[in-house]
Amino acid sequence: MSRRPFRPLRWLSALVCAAGLAGAVPAPVRAQDSGLFDRLFGSDPAAERAGQAADGLALPALFAEGRLIADTLPLQDLGPGAGTCVAIVPLLEALELAFTRPQEGADIAVTLPEPRRAVTIPAAALLPSPSGDCVPLADLPDHLPLSLSHDAVSQRLLLEPRAALPVLMRLAREERQARLRPETLRPAFALLERPQAAAQLWSADLAAGMVQAPQGRQITGTLVAGGALFGLAARASVALTGDGRTVPGFTLSDARDSPDLLGPLGARSLALGDVAAPAQPLIADSLAGRGLVVSSRAPWRADLVDEIVLSGPLPAGWEAELWHEERLVAVTREADAAGNWQFGNIPVRLGENRWVVRLYGPNGETAEQVYRRLVGSEMNAENEVDYAFGMVDGGRPLLGATLADEPAGPTAFATIGWGITPEVTARADLRAGPADAPALALGLSGAHGGGLWALTMARDRLGSMGGALRLARRIGAQDITFDLARHGRDAGAGLPPLVREFRAVMTVSGQGRIGLGRLSLPWQARVQSGTLRRGDQRHVVAARLVLPMADWQANIALGGVREGSTPWQGTAALGLTARRGEWRLRSGLTAADRDGWRLEGGNLSAARNLGQGAIALDFDWHADSGRIGGGVSFSQQIGALGLSAGIGREAEGWRFGIGLTMGLWRGPTRWRTSPSGIARSGAIMAEMFVDEDGDGARGAEEEAVAGGRFLVGAALRREATDADGTVLIRGIAPGPDVDVETQLSSLEDFTLRPMRAGDRLTLRPGEVRHLPVPLHATGSIELQVLLAAGDRLTPRSGVPVILRDGDGREVARALSDFEGFVLFDALAFGTWQAEAVGQRSAVIVLSRTETDKRVRVLVPAAQ
Repeated sequence: MSRRPFRPLRWLSALVCAAGLAGAVPAPVRAQDSGLFDRLFGSDPAAERAGQAADGLALPALFAEGRLIADTLPLQDLGPGAGTCVAIVPLLEALELAFTRPQEGADIAVTLPEPRRAVTIPAAALLPSPSGDCVPLADLPDHLPLSLSHDAVSQRLLLEPRAALPVLMRLAREERQARLRPETLRPAFALLERPQAAAQLWSADLAAGMVQAPQGRQITGTLVAGGALFGLAARASVALTGDGRTVPGFTLSDARDSPDLLGPLGARSLALGDVAAPAQPLIADSLAGRGLVVSSRAPWRADLVDEIVLSGPLPAGWEAELWHEERLVAVTREADAAGNWQFGNIPVRLGENRWVVRLYGPNGETAEQVYRRLVGSEMNAENEVDYAFGMVDGGRPLLGATLADEPAGPTAFATIGWGITPEVTARADLRAGPADAPALALGLSGAHGGGLWALTMARDRLGSMGGALRLARRIGAQDITFDLARHGRDAGAGLPPLVREFRAVMTVSGQGRIGLGRLSLPWQARVQSGTLRRGDQRHVVAARLVLPMADWQANIALGGVREGSTPWQGTAALGLTARRGEWRLRSGLTAADRDGWRLEGGNLSAARNLGQGAIALDFDWHADSGRIGGGVSFSQQIGALGLSAGIGREAEGWRFGIGLTMGLWRGPTRWRTSPSGIARSGAIMAEMFVDEDGDGARGAEEEAVAGGRFLVGAALRREATDADGTVLIRGIAPGPDVDVETQLSSLEDFTLRPMRAGDRLTLRPGEVRHLPVPLHATGSIELQVLLAAGDRLTPRSGVPVILRDGDGREVARALSDFEGFVLFDALAFGTWQAEAVGQRSAVIVLSRTETDKRVRVLVPAAQ
């Protein structure tokens, strides 16, 4: 009965699936449903970067002073002669400017540093656009101390600042540090070692619920714990189902970027216990159960050239959205057997492909992960070999009784890929059970002539042959995919659904955008014809069309199915979504052609985010019975608990439910609580303080630093340290290395600097890593080298300047610029002395009262 906070476009994705190919009720959108990338608002990434899309959207990169600030920034065309406007929220976040906005449609208050002041962007200056509120480029200097110019040829936004901006301050300081210590190159931060222990417990998620329905009362509960055991990440769970069954689970795993697992095997990932084996074309579907999986590819990497699977941890109560270039593609709220979100069957295109997965927590938490794939390089490089192998007892957990109605049984599998050329990759798949003959699939995939292709031949467990061919190509602004497959006689458990259902099948599918002035109409269509296992013919046609506007969206879906000689059965759906202030509204109607077209039902929903919770109202109508149902649900964070409750009326009567969630995690000194779970993802508990004694550890008398923020994986996080100097940064993907840096502009005391430029660490599922962030007070010395000739003083450029500490040791050296200046910053308090061509300055003292000094060194004319 839980309800997550409502967010824009979430309901649109659900409505687009309201009309299934054979007629279905509305269901959550998943990439697996259609197997086509960008099926809502898809467009070619290369085309968007080369010029404007059909709906007037361009995604240029943001540059300032020759430096890249952001990869893509939404820029909307305002029509002939009206110019363009830039999405204001992404721009403020890219510039690392702190801003507040009480609600949508209100003024935006922006805080500027040096000198610290507040400016307001009035609501009247904001224009609506499909990318959110935007500000015309010509009007931007009226509100912020900067100007932007758009280079439409190179697709760049060039920024010219008129005042200090946090992102430029950070980049400028990094450049000064690089000149001061050129041997230090970002982002090669030191990788922090993992805490070593034979057994550790990091975090635990607890959830309990009670539902009172006409059928009776049901009580459910779950406990998920994450920790380490013998150097591997351990995840244990136990669940009490509504029918009284207890379901346990246990997994040991490890995943990393470097191939240094298991010695000479060069593995990147290992999983033991309750695991999931990957799908294999034609011969096996993805299989979950007890077993062992070893692979030389990290699980977050792509597995095929023409289709990839993205996956990552999904904490309890969270949602995952898949976006492509700021356009929603799919959403899921359910984790797989390994506790991960998963978006599968996502085709990739030639050139660069970029996806963003956004995670939303039950109480307003957010996290973001970016994935990039460059087709051509994502295929195996020439002579590169990758593999995966293991054993899985499908349908049977490591502990407890079998839950599957038709368990697939024990199976051994192996997959190997080989890059024959940079454009062609070969793949071999083997799967064998104890009572069946081995199944074997051999395939080639590649990229030629501006298209993608894949050819697979297979021998199934019964000894019969099968094959499949896929061709994909972009024609103009449209994507066309052709699939042809003939399957063997085997239709048993563990095979892909299409193989179990069809003897032979052919599919032609397409998607794209139809230009219509400044807008575009995303479309998707599919025609499928095949022979079922029972001998009948099945024909399917389906089409979807979406009209995306700034404050409302509309979509229509039409479909038809015919089996054998029976008449066509048609389905249709119409959906509308809208924003009204803080409310998000959605509605939909479904109809079917069964001896004549008639309405089947409709629904209407309204939801509002309450900051630390949400409220939602739902109503539905069924034409057959004439019944009107619905309900209300509510969620709220109350201290350490997450509370959700709901009440509604169904066909059988009234239904009431209540749920509680709580997360436990281990801090540096004690266990702490969180209103939502974190045992499936990684988290960092950063502790920021002023390190007076310089030992890197926080002492009892050392002062905490509040309001500090961090850059995690090059993304600015919104979480800030509290009065105790600590902050929990959640939703970090386990496995890949992640860099953590202090956002210097968030420190109110600009003399404070981190003792380390940054840290690199690798998290495991459920791990909460304590990260001390010691700061020390610093000062700066600006020195000018002047040539003294009589009574004239002339700046000298290119002069080597050496900075020495109080003991005379050389600390740094630099060359004077064209005006003779040299800057040494991030210096500890104490005595310093500068030297240029044998001439020394007076002793320079930096202290809390004098943090910045300006000095001159006079060089005689003879030198």
